[in-house]
Amino acid sequence: MTPKTYRALRHDVVRKKQLENSNEVHHPNEKTKQVKRVLLNFDETNKNNIKILELFSGQGNLTKLYETYGCVSAYDKKHLKTGDSFLEYHRLISDKKKFTIIDLDPYGFPNRFFPDIFLLIDKGFLFITMPKPYVNILNGITQTHLTCYYGTHNPSKEEIIEKIGLFGLCHWRKIELIDEIDCKSIWRFAFSVEKVKATEYTGVRNNAKNLFIPPSPQQKLF
Repeated sequence: MTPKTYRALRHDVVRKKQLENSNEVHHPNEKTKQVKRVLLNFDETNKNNIKILELFSGQGNLTKLYETYGCVSAYDKKHLKTGDSFLEYHRLISDKKKFTIIDLDPYGFPNRFFPDIFLLIDKGFLFITMPKPYVNILNGITQTHLTCYYGTHNPSKEEIIEKIGLFGLCHWRKIELIDEIDCKSIWRFAFSVEKVKATEYTGVRNNAKNLFIPPSPQQKLF
């Protein structure tokens, strides 16, 4: 039998800790403190209208906390059996659902949710758990995946944050990083999200005088 590689052995150890809901890999205390810090001045007077979406909610480490802020929709395929987060997220977009707070907390990279995750939020907060690329042993598939999203196979924290901001603008959401924590092999980002008017954001007036009308085949462009 071929001996397991270091990558495979480490993967087994991490997976075992994840199944045991170990604080070492879930970081519930750090995440709880961050949520409370970000939402410290959050208006809770109208809790019935506050909608919160938890994707990859695991065994519900943060769900009870979020329930103190509003109505929570928590999805996790393995632990809670409430549905596949990726499939549910597409269904929610199709149903034109909106949320005030979204928590995107997968074990791996969350990139497949960009940029469409921003269609689910017009004004509020987005928490994202992001593995640090440089602490992982990246195979060719993962390197190509990261290059497609960030332009490099080993993006820095700053490059990731900048690209998330650009992903938001794909759907005219203004993104601002308001908090971050470092948890060994992952970063935990908190962003404020606000839908903006394209005309106001870019300073372009949308009227007939500014519309570009393609020339007919008989006309010259210049």
